[in-house]
Amino acid sequence: MKTILEDDTLTIYLEGRIDSNNSAETEARLMAAISGNQSAKKIQIDADKLTYISSAGLRVLLKARKKTGKPLAVLNVSGEVYDIFSVTGFTELLDVHRKMRKISVEGCEVIGEGANGKVYRLTKDEMIKVFKHNIPLEAVEAEREASRKAFLLGVPCAIAFDTVKCGDSYGTIYEMFNAGTVAERITADPARLPELAKSSALLLRQLHGIDVPEGQMPRASALLHATIDKIAGYFTPDETAMMHALYDTIPEGNRFVHNDYHAKNIMESNGELMLIDLGDAGAGNPAIDLIHCYMVYKTIADEMSRKSDTMNRNANAKAGNPDDETNAFFGITFRQMREFWAIFIDTYCGGDKVKTAGLEERLAPYANFMHLTLAMSHPLLPEEYRKPYADRLRGEVLTRYDELVSYSWEI
Repeated sequence: MKTILEDDTLTIYLEGRIDSNNSAETEARLMAAISGNQSAKKIQIDADKLTYISSAGLRVLLKARKKTGKPLAVLNVSGEVYDIFSVTGFTELLDVHRKMRKISVEGCEVIGEGANGKVYRLTKDEMIKVFKHNIPLEAVEAEREASRKAFLLGVPCAIAFDTVKCGDSYGTIYEMFNAGTVAERITADPARLPELAKSSALLLRQLHGIDVPEGQMPRASALLHATIDKIAGYFTPDETAMMHALYDTIPEGNRFVHNDYHAKNIMESNGELMLIDLGDAGAGNPAIDLIHCYMVYKTIADEMSRKSDTMNRNANAKAGNPDDETNAFFGITFRQMREFWAIFIDTYCGGDKVKTAGLEERLAPYANFMHLTLAMSHPLLPEEYRKPYADRLRGEVLTRYDELVSYSWEI
Protein backbone atom coordinates (compact mmCIF):
# COMPACT_ATOMS: atom_id res chain seq x y z
CA MET A 1 0.00 0.00 0.00
CA LYS A 2 1.60 3.25 -1.16
CA THR A 3 0.88 6.58 0.54
CA ILE A 4 1.83 10.13 -0.45
CA LEU A 5 1.44 13.25 1.72
CA GLU A 6 1.40 16.37 -0.44
CA ASP A 7 -0.02 19.85 0.26
CA ASP A 8 -1.65 18.60 3.50
CA THR A 9 -3.45 15.86 1.53
CA LEU A 10 -2.76 12.21 2.29
CA THR A 11 -3.41 9.92 -0.69
CA ILE A 12 -3.59 6.18 -0.01
CA TYR A 13 -3.29 3.92 -3.07
CA LEU A 14 -5.20 0.63 -3.08
CA GLU A 15 -4.35 -2.18 -5.51
CA GLY A 16 -5.69 -5.54 -6.66
CA ARG A 17 -8.46 -7.26 -4.71
CA ILE A 18 -9.68 -6.53 -1.19
CA ASP A 19 -11.81 -9.33 0.24
CA SER A 20 -12.11 -11.50 3.37
CA ASN A 21 -8.69 -13.04 2.68
CA ASN A 22 -6.78 -9.77 3.10
CA SER A 23 -9.24 -7.28 4.63
CA ALA A 24 -7.68 -7.54 8.12
CA GLU A 25 -4.20 -6.83 6.74
CA THR A 26 -5.55 -3.97 4.61
CA GLU A 27 -7.32 -2.49 7.62
CA ALA A 28 -4.17 -2.61 9.75
CA ARG A 29 -2.06 -0.90 7.09
CA LEU A 30 -4.76 1.67 6.32
CA MET A 31 -5.19 2.63 9.97
CA ALA A 32 -1.41 2.83 10.42
CA ALA A 33 -1.16 5.18 7.44
CA ILE A 34 -3.87 7.44 8.88
CA SER A 35 -2.37 7.41 12.39
CA GLY A 36 1.08 8.16 11.03
CA ASN A 37 -0.07 11.22 9.10
CA GLN A 38 -2.27 13.06 11.57
CA SER A 39 -1.13 16.42 10.21
CA ALA A 40 -3.02 15.74 6.96
CA LYS A 41 -6.05 18.00 6.57
CA LYS A 42 -7.55 15.80 3.85
CA ILE A 43 -7.41 12.04 3.31
CA GLN A 44 -8.33 10.39 0.02
CA ILE A 45 -8.18 6.90 -1.47
CA ASP A 46 -6.86 6.38 -5.00
CA ALA A 47 -8.54 3.25 -6.39
CA ASP A 48 -7.05 3.42 -9.88
CA LYS A 49 -5.51 -0.07 -9.54
CA LEU A 50 -8.25 -1.58 -7.37
CA THR A 51 -9.86 -4.41 -9.35
CA TYR A 52 -12.36 -5.74 -6.80
CA ILE A 53 -13.70 -4.98 -3.32
CA SER A 54 -15.99 -7.21 -1.27
CA SER A 55 -18.26 -6.29 1.63
CA ALA A 56 -15.34 -6.97 3.97
CA GLY A 57 -13.26 -4.41 2.10
CA LEU A 58 -16.09 -1.89 2.12
CA ARG A 59 -16.31 -2.18 5.91
CA VAL A 60 -12.60 -1.39 6.11
CA LEU A 61 -13.21 1.89 4.26
CA LEU A 62 -16.16 2.65 6.52
CA LYS A 63 -13.91 2.20 9.57
CA ALA A 64 -11.33 4.49 7.96
CA ARG A 65 -13.96 7.18 7.49
CA LYS A 66 -15.02 6.90 11.12
CA LYS A 67 -11.41 7.06 12.32
CA THR A 68 -10.64 10.24 10.37
CA GLY A 69 -13.91 11.92 11.29
CA LYS A 70 -13.75 13.62 7.89
CA PRO A 71 -15.34 13.05 4.47
CA LEU A 72 -13.42 10.29 2.67
CA ALA A 73 -13.02 10.59 -1.09
CA VAL A 74 -12.41 7.48 -3.21
CA LEU A 75 -10.99 8.52 -6.59
CA ASN A 76 -10.40 6.88 -9.98
CA VAL A 77 -12.87 4.05 -9.39
CA SER A 78 -13.34 1.71 -12.36
CA GLY A 79 -16.82 1.05 -13.70
CA GLU A 80 -16.92 -2.47 -12.25
CA VAL A 81 -15.81 -1.38 -8.78
CA TYR A 82 -18.09 1.67 -8.87
CA ASP A 83 -21.05 -0.65 -9.46
CA ILE A 84 -20.18 -2.43 -6.20
CA PHE A 85 -20.10 0.90 -4.30
CA SER A 86 -23.38 1.93 -5.90
CA VAL A 87 -25.33 -1.30 -5.35
CA THR A 88 -24.30 -1.48 -1.68
CA GLY A 89 -25.20 2.15 -1.03
CA PHE A 90 -21.61 3.17 -0.31
CA THR A 91 -21.82 6.01 -2.84
CA GLU A 92 -24.04 7.66 -0.21
CA LEU A 93 -21.57 7.01 2.61
CA LEU A 94 -18.34 7.89 0.82
CA ASP A 95 -17.43 10.50 -1.79
CA VAL A 96 -16.89 8.07 -4.68
CA HIS A 97 -15.63 9.28 -8.07
CA ARG A 98 -15.50 7.19 -11.23
CA LYS A 99 -12.25 7.00 -13.16
CA MET A 100 -12.37 9.70 -15.82
CA ARG A 101 -12.24 8.89 -19.48
CA LYS A 102 -9.57 10.75 -21.43
CA ILE A 103 -10.94 12.51 -24.49
CA SER A 104 -9.16 14.26 -27.35
CA VAL A 105 -10.91 17.01 -29.31
CA GLU A 106 -8.23 17.22 -31.97
CA GLY A 107 -9.95 17.71 -35.32
CA CYS A 108 -13.39 18.18 -33.72
CA GLU A 109 -15.62 21.04 -34.87
CA VAL A 110 -16.07 23.93 -32.44
CA ILE A 111 -19.81 24.58 -32.18
CA GLY A 112 -19.85 27.09 -29.32
CA GLU A 113 -17.67 29.18 -27.03
CA GLY A 114 -18.33 31.01 -23.79
CA ALA A 115 -16.54 32.60 -20.86
CA ASN A 116 -15.63 29.25 -19.28
CA GLY A 117 -14.74 27.11 -22.29
CA LYS A 118 -15.55 25.72 -25.73
CA VAL A 119 -18.10 23.19 -26.97
CA TYR A 120 -17.03 20.62 -29.58
CA ARG A 121 -19.00 18.19 -31.71
CA LEU A 122 -17.56 14.88 -30.50
CA THR A 123 -19.68 12.31 -32.36
CA LYS A 124 -23.04 12.20 -34.09
CA ASP A 125 -24.70 11.70 -30.71
CA GLU A 126 -22.36 13.52 -28.31
CA MET A 127 -20.81 16.93 -27.78
CA ILE A 128 -18.29 17.97 -25.14
CA LYS A 129 -17.88 21.19 -23.23
CA VAL A 130 -14.18 21.61 -22.48
CA PHE A 131 -13.61 24.03 -19.64
CA LYS A 132 -10.65 26.37 -19.42
CA HIS A 133 -7.70 24.83 -17.61
CA ASN A 134 -8.15 27.07 -14.56
CA ILE A 135 -11.72 25.87 -13.91
CA PRO A 136 -11.54 23.36 -11.00
CA LEU A 137 -13.11 19.92 -11.08
CA GLU A 138 -15.59 20.91 -8.36
CA ALA A 139 -17.03 23.66 -10.57
CA VAL A 140 -17.25 21.33 -13.60
CA GLU A 141 -19.07 18.65 -11.63
CA ALA A 142 -21.35 21.27 -10.05
CA GLU A 143 -22.44 22.41 -13.52
CA ARG A 144 -23.06 18.83 -14.64
CA GLU A 145 -25.11 18.17 -11.50
CA ALA A 146 -27.09 21.38 -12.03
CA SER A 147 -27.89 20.27 -15.59
CA ARG A 148 -29.03 16.89 -14.34
CA LYS A 149 -31.29 18.38 -11.67
CA ALA A 150 -32.71 20.95 -14.09
CA PHE A 151 -33.54 18.23 -16.61
CA LEU A 152 -35.37 16.24 -13.92
CA LEU A 153 -37.39 19.36 -13.06
CA GLY A 154 -38.59 19.62 -16.65
CA VAL A 155 -36.20 22.32 -17.85
CA PRO A 156 -35.55 21.88 -21.60
CA CYS A 157 -31.81 21.25 -21.67
CA ALA A 158 -29.25 18.80 -22.99
CA ILE A 159 -28.83 15.53 -21.09
CA ALA A 160 -25.49 15.57 -19.24
CA PHE A 161 -23.38 12.41 -19.11
CA ASP A 162 -19.97 11.95 -17.50
CA THR A 163 -17.09 14.26 -16.60
CA VAL A 164 -13.90 13.55 -18.56
CA LYS A 165 -10.29 14.70 -18.80
CA CYS A 166 -9.26 16.59 -21.93
CA GLY A 167 -5.58 17.47 -21.94
CA ASP A 168 -4.95 19.63 -18.87
CA SER A 169 -8.66 20.53 -18.62
CA TYR A 170 -11.90 18.89 -17.58
CA GLY A 171 -14.92 18.43 -19.80
CA THR A 172 -18.53 17.31 -19.64
CA ILE A 173 -20.17 15.07 -22.23
CA TYR A 174 -23.67 16.11 -23.34
CA GLU A 175 -26.12 14.69 -25.81
CA MET A 176 -25.63 16.11 -29.30
CA PHE A 177 -28.56 17.70 -31.06
CA ASN A 178 -28.86 19.61 -34.30
CA ALA A 179 -29.02 23.10 -32.90
CA GLY A 180 -27.63 26.60 -33.03
CA THR A 181 -27.69 29.40 -30.48
CA VAL A 182 -30.34 32.08 -30.71
CA ALA A 183 -27.52 34.53 -31.42
CA GLU A 184 -26.37 32.40 -34.37
CA ARG A 185 -29.92 32.15 -35.71
CA ILE A 186 -30.31 35.94 -35.59
CA THR A 187 -26.96 36.49 -37.26
CA ALA A 188 -27.90 34.06 -40.04
CA ASP A 189 -31.37 35.56 -40.52
CA PRO A 190 -31.89 38.96 -38.81
CA ALA A 191 -35.58 38.91 -39.80
CA ARG A 192 -36.10 36.19 -37.20
CA LEU A 193 -35.10 38.45 -34.31
CA PRO A 194 -38.69 39.39 -33.25
CA GLU A 195 -39.80 35.75 -33.32
CA LEU A 196 -36.80 34.53 -31.32
CA ALA A 197 -37.07 37.38 -28.80
CA LYS A 198 -40.71 36.46 -28.16
CA SER A 199 -40.06 32.74 -27.87
CA SER A 200 -37.10 33.38 -25.53
CA ALA A 201 -39.34 35.50 -23.27
CA LEU A 202 -42.07 32.86 -23.26
CA LEU A 203 -39.52 30.19 -22.36
CA LEU A 204 -38.27 32.29 -19.44
CA ARG A 205 -41.83 32.72 -18.17
CA GLN A 206 -42.22 28.94 -18.41
CA LEU A 207 -39.00 28.41 -16.44
CA HIS A 208 -40.13 30.89 -13.79
CA GLY A 209 -43.23 28.78 -13.31
CA ILE A 210 -41.18 25.76 -12.18
CA ASP A 211 -41.19 25.23 -8.41
CA VAL A 212 -37.87 23.88 -7.15
CA PRO A 213 -38.21 21.57 -4.11
CA GLU A 214 -36.36 22.79 -1.02
CA GLY A 215 -32.70 21.78 -1.15
CA GLN A 216 -32.89 20.50 -4.72
CA MET A 217 -30.75 23.33 -6.14
CA PRO A 218 -28.54 26.05 -4.61
CA ARG A 219 -29.98 29.46 -3.79
CA ALA A 220 -29.75 31.72 -6.84
CA SER A 221 -29.07 34.69 -4.56
CA ALA A 222 -25.93 33.03 -3.18
CA LEU A 223 -24.09 33.80 -6.42
CA LEU A 224 -24.92 37.51 -6.09
CA HIS A 225 -23.64 37.71 -2.53
CA ALA A 226 -20.53 35.67 -3.39
CA THR A 227 -19.66 38.28 -6.03
CA ILE A 228 -19.77 41.02 -3.41
CA ASP A 229 -17.58 38.97 -1.05
CA LYS A 230 -14.94 38.73 -3.80
CA ILE A 231 -14.61 42.52 -4.04
CA ALA A 232 -15.10 43.41 -0.36
CA GLY A 233 -11.43 44.37 0.01
CA TYR A 234 -12.03 47.51 -2.07
CA PHE A 235 -14.80 48.82 0.19
CA THR A 236 -15.38 49.69 3.81
CA PRO A 237 -17.34 47.20 5.94
CA ASP A 238 -20.32 49.58 5.85
CA GLU A 239 -20.21 49.83 2.05
CA THR A 240 -19.98 46.05 1.73
CA ALA A 241 -22.95 45.65 4.07
CA MET A 242 -24.92 48.14 1.95
CA MET A 243 -24.25 46.14 -1.22
CA HIS A 244 -25.36 42.91 0.45
CA ALA A 245 -28.47 44.73 1.68
CA LEU A 246 -29.33 45.81 -1.87
CA TYR A 247 -29.49 42.19 -2.99
CA ASP A 248 -31.36 41.31 0.20
CA THR A 249 -34.20 43.56 -0.99
CA ILE A 250 -35.00 40.86 -3.57
CA PRO A 251 -37.22 38.40 -1.67
CA GLU A 252 -36.18 34.78 -1.70
CA GLY A 253 -38.25 32.42 -3.83
CA ASN A 254 -38.38 28.83 -4.98
CA ARG A 255 -38.70 29.29 -8.74
CA PHE A 256 -36.14 28.06 -11.26
CA VAL A 257 -33.58 30.79 -12.06
CA HIS A 258 -31.01 30.32 -14.83
CA ASN A 259 -28.74 33.18 -13.67
CA ASP A 260 -27.13 33.61 -17.12
CA TYR A 261 -30.03 33.79 -19.57
CA HIS A 262 -28.97 35.32 -22.90
CA ALA A 263 -28.93 34.58 -26.63
CA LYS A 264 -25.75 32.48 -26.57
CA ASN A 265 -27.02 30.25 -23.78
CA ILE A 266 -30.31 29.45 -25.54
CA MET A 267 -30.21 26.87 -28.33
CA GLU A 268 -32.80 26.29 -31.03
CA SER A 269 -33.25 22.64 -32.02
CA ASN A 270 -35.95 21.60 -34.48
CA GLY A 271 -37.97 24.71 -33.71
CA GLU A 272 -37.72 24.30 -29.92
CA LEU A 273 -35.59 26.30 -27.50
CA MET A 274 -33.25 24.55 -25.07
CA LEU A 275 -30.88 25.85 -22.39
CA ILE A 276 -27.16 25.33 -21.99
CA ASP A 277 -24.62 26.56 -19.41
CA LEU A 278 -26.61 25.81 -16.27
CA GLY A 279 -23.67 26.03 -13.87
CA ASP A 280 -25.15 29.02 -12.04
CA ALA A 281 -28.78 27.86 -12.08
CA GLY A 282 -30.63 27.73 -8.79
CA ALA A 283 -33.84 28.39 -6.89
CA GLY A 284 -34.88 31.95 -6.22
CA ASN A 285 -36.78 35.01 -7.33
CA PRO A 286 -37.42 35.51 -11.10
CA ALA A 287 -36.28 39.13 -10.64
CA ILE A 288 -32.68 37.86 -10.63
CA ASP A 289 -32.99 36.60 -14.21
CA LEU A 290 -34.70 39.79 -15.36
CA ILE A 291 -32.00 41.97 -13.80
CA HIS A 292 -29.38 39.85 -15.56
CA CYS A 293 -31.21 40.07 -18.90
CA TYR A 294 -31.50 43.86 -18.63
CA MET A 295 -27.80 44.00 -17.75
CA VAL A 296 -26.91 42.07 -20.94
CA TYR A 297 -29.27 43.62 -23.47
CA LYS A 298 -29.39 47.20 -22.19
CA THR A 299 -26.68 48.08 -19.64
CA ILE A 300 -23.78 46.33 -21.35
CA ALA A 301 -25.05 46.95 -24.87
CA ASP A 302 -25.46 50.69 -24.23
CA GLU A 303 -22.07 51.02 -22.51
CA MET A 304 -20.16 49.04 -25.11
CA SER A 305 -21.95 50.85 -27.91
CA ARG A 306 -20.90 54.22 -26.48
CA LYS A 307 -17.31 53.02 -26.21
CA SER A 308 -17.41 51.67 -29.75
CA ASP A 309 -18.87 54.92 -30.99
CA THR A 310 -16.13 56.94 -29.30
CA MET A 311 -13.31 54.71 -30.52
CA ASN A 312 -14.57 54.31 -34.06
CA ARG A 313 -16.48 57.52 -34.67
CA ASN A 314 -14.37 58.61 -37.61
CA ALA A 315 -13.99 55.15 -39.13
CA ASN A 316 -17.68 54.34 -38.88
CA ALA A 317 -19.14 57.72 -39.75
CA LYS A 318 -19.03 56.99 -43.46
CA ALA A 319 -20.86 53.71 -42.93
CA GLY A 320 -23.57 55.48 -40.99
CA ASN A 321 -23.96 52.77 -38.33
CA PRO A 322 -21.56 53.43 -35.43
CA ASP A 323 -23.52 51.23 -33.01
CA ASP A 324 -23.94 48.24 -35.30
CA GLU A 325 -20.65 46.64 -34.38
CA THR A 326 -21.12 43.02 -33.33
CA ASN A 327 -20.63 42.28 -29.67
CA ALA A 328 -17.98 39.56 -29.76
CA PHE A 329 -19.17 37.94 -26.54
CA PHE A 330 -22.94 37.91 -27.13
CA GLY A 331 -22.76 37.32 -30.87
CA ILE A 332 -25.21 39.96 -32.14
CA THR A 333 -24.92 43.69 -32.76
CA PHE A 334 -25.59 46.31 -30.11
CA ARG A 335 -28.63 47.49 -32.06
CA GLN A 336 -29.97 43.95 -32.20
CA MET A 337 -29.41 43.52 -28.46
CA ARG A 338 -31.53 46.58 -27.68
CA GLU A 339 -34.21 45.55 -30.20
CA PHE A 340 -34.25 42.04 -28.73
CA TRP A 341 -34.73 43.42 -25.22
CA ALA A 342 -37.66 45.68 -26.17
CA ILE A 343 -39.59 42.74 -27.66
CA PHE A 344 -38.44 40.33 -24.95
CA ILE A 345 -39.59 42.38 -21.94
CA ASP A 346 -42.85 43.40 -23.61
CA THR A 347 -43.63 39.72 -24.24
CA TYR A 348 -42.61 38.70 -20.72
CA CYS A 349 -45.00 41.32 -19.29
CA GLY A 350 -47.83 40.15 -21.53
CA GLY A 351 -47.90 43.33 -23.60
CA ASP A 352 -48.79 45.46 -20.56
CA LYS A 353 -46.97 48.73 -21.33
CA VAL A 354 -47.47 50.18 -17.84
CA LYS A 355 -46.11 47.04 -16.17
CA THR A 356 -43.18 46.94 -18.61
CA ALA A 357 -42.24 50.59 -17.98
CA GLY A 358 -42.45 50.17 -14.20
CA LEU A 359 -40.39 46.99 -14.26
CA GLU A 360 -37.68 48.51 -16.46
CA GLU A 361 -37.41 51.47 -14.09
CA ARG A 362 -36.61 49.10 -11.24
CA LEU A 363 -34.34 46.83 -13.30
CA ALA A 364 -32.04 49.56 -14.64
CA PRO A 365 -30.13 50.54 -11.45
CA TYR A 366 -29.91 46.96 -10.20
CA ALA A 367 -28.63 45.84 -13.61
CA ASN A 368 -25.94 48.52 -13.42
CA PHE A 369 -25.09 47.31 -9.90
CA MET A 370 -24.85 43.71 -11.13
CA HIS A 371 -22.74 44.73 -14.13
CA LEU A 372 -20.21 46.65 -12.03
CA THR A 373 -19.84 43.94 -9.38
CA LEU A 374 -19.51 41.14 -11.94
CA ALA A 375 -16.99 43.11 -14.00
CA MET A 376 -14.98 44.08 -10.93
CA SER A 377 -14.86 40.51 -9.61
CA HIS A 378 -13.86 38.94 -12.93
CA PRO A 379 -10.48 37.19 -12.46
CA LEU A 380 -9.15 38.43 -15.82
CA LEU A 381 -9.87 42.12 -15.14
CA PRO A 382 -6.55 44.04 -14.96
CA GLU A 383 -5.93 45.32 -11.45
CA GLU A 384 -5.77 48.95 -12.54
CA TYR A 385 -9.44 48.83 -13.54
CA ARG A 386 -10.76 47.59 -10.19
CA LYS A 387 -10.49 50.90 -8.31
CA PRO A 388 -12.34 52.83 -11.07
CA TYR A 389 -15.11 50.23 -10.93
CA ALA A 390 -15.22 50.61 -7.14
CA ASP A 391 -15.51 54.38 -7.54
CA ARG A 392 -18.37 53.89 -10.00
CA LEU A 393 -20.16 51.59 -7.59
CA ARG A 394 -19.98 54.24 -4.90
CA GLY A 395 -21.03 57.05 -7.22
CA GLU A 396 -23.67 55.33 -9.36
CA VAL A 397 -25.18 52.84 -6.91
CA LEU A 398 -24.49 53.47 -3.23
CA THR A 399 -25.50 57.13 -3.46
CA ARG A 400 -28.98 55.83 -4.38
CA TYR A 401 -29.04 53.29 -1.55
CA ASP A 402 -32.10 54.66 0.30
CA GLU A 403 -34.08 54.76 -2.94
CA LEU A 404 -33.07 51.29 -4.10
CA VAL A 405 -33.71 49.45 -0.83
CA SER A 406 -37.30 50.72 -0.95
CA TYR A 407 -38.04 48.91 -4.25
CA SER A 408 -40.78 46.33 -4.47
CA TRP A 409 -39.94 43.18 -6.44
CA GLU A 410 -43.32 41.66 -7.08
CA ILE A 411 -42.97 40.29 -10.63
